[in-house]
Amino acid sequence: MQIVDLVPDLQPVILAARQVRDARNTLAQFLPNTPVASVRYKLGRGRRLDQTVPVRAIDAPATPIRQPGVLTVEGELPAITPIVNLSEQDLTTDMMLARELAGLAVDFTPSVTAAAARTALTVDNTLEAMRGQLLSTGVVALTADDGTVHTVDFEVPAGQKFTPATKWTDATGAPTGDPFADLVSWHKAFINVAGDRAGVMLTSDDVYLHLVNRLRLKFPQQPLGETALAGYLTDQRLPQIVTYDRTFTAYDGTKSRVFPNGTVTFLPGADNPVGRTELGITQHARLQVQRQILTADQAPGLTVVTLGEDNPPQRAVLASAMGLPILTDNEAIVIASGVFS
Repeated sequence: MQIVDLVPDLQPVILAARQVRDARNTLAQFLPNTPVASVRYKLGRGRRLDQTVPVRAIDAPATPIRQPGVLTVEGELPAITPIVNLSEQDLTTDMMLARELAGLAVDFTPSVTAAAARTALTVDNTLEAMRGQLLSTGVVALTADDGTVHTVDFEVPAGQKFTPATKWTDATGAPTGDPFADLVSWHKAFINVAGDRAGVMLTSDDVYLHLVNRLRLKFPQQPLGETALAGYLTDQRLPQIVTYDRTFTAYDGTKSRVFPNGTVTFLPGADNPVGRTELGITQHARLQVQRQILTADQAPGLTVVTLGEDNPPQRAVLASAMGLPILTDNEAIVIASGVFS
């Protein structure tokens, strides 16, 4: 199919599609969307301003401080291009095609706007799935159309990845080990590398409920619940828990969790993102700039094009994006996985 102009001005549709989000995709608070005027990414390590220098004696030289390092992780932003086909049946439902062939005005705007929103949501979900991988493993694995898997490793040090010495449950699901001692130990590891306490512990509902039940076993004479757990975590100088249990269905019908069950990730918090989700410039965006549908400064980010052919009669709406979540500070994350048997 070739590009056809199904609406008089596609720019408002594109800009509206860029604002489409699924409110359940909350991992974006830790890796917010950021348009970039590029098709590549290169990581500069985000060192915090936590250095000190000796007190300088009069006439003594100044003390150099270290410059931010550069991670040797770079590559091309992957392309994400969902398409919604408006079938012949769709087109004839409201006699759109007949009006078009008769030379009468056809208003495709509602259909195009709805299709653009659907494709934008698919892009948002795809990026959210990548965020889940990054925040639970430190690696994003990208599967190409031909089945080839490309991995982007953000080099989270081995000393920031843990599994409990004793699982929190045995093969029957009975409680074992000491989850609170494990959390304190992992949080200390975060403080050692990040220089401050974590803002959140990102995990699943099952982990949260397990901790509530373990607290009840610890203090059997008291009625304990959500408030008591929050207080106990505060007493142990642990951050509060954020749970995430989103599940996606892939194009082939396979269902999978975005963030794995039984994983706990320590992060600075939503007010101090550990990275960003870069959205670069696609070839479709460059074409829309050339066609004066977008301005040059509007090129970065998701772009929508409308396609069509007449034999057989087909129309389609395609969303074009190049994006990847980027971990800009690999010293501000600690990941513990496999807490359950």
